[in-house]
Amino acid sequence: QAFAAQCAANWIYESSPAETALQNKQTFIDACYTHQDSYRNAAVGDARPSEVDAIFAGIAEQAGLFNTTTTLQKQDFLAQVHDWDVAVKPAWVEHKQALAWGVVSTPSHVIDGKLVPNTESAWGPKEWTEKLQTLS
Repeated sequence: QAFAAQCAANWIYESSPAETALQNKQTFIDACYTHQDSYRNAAVGDARPSEVDAIFAGIAEQAGLFNTTTTLQKQDFLAQVHDWDVAVKPAWVEHKQALAWGVVSTPSHVIDGKLVPNTESAWGPKEWTEKLQTLS
């Protein structure tokens, strides 16, 4: 489901107006993190791809990304989330780039094109300051 989420995030980014694209993508990513129990293997079992798409559409909807004041619409998401140029190819390129950097698990952090070893997603400013000083 991670690749499906990545495709969904790319669709949101590519389908948003330029001035809100990055914020919309980040909002979706944050919402995915918050609702990750809804799309983990235990939750989806042997769900069909369309059912997984509906889960991610629901997450985007809960995050407020589909409403009357935005160009993003749920029916467009569901119809286009597997579009090669808008969603799948960008996710595939990101995935290949991550592998080239040496990313094999999460969390992984890449700075200036280099994998930073021994990091944690729960770190705050103090830990990151210490780590960044060792990279200089």
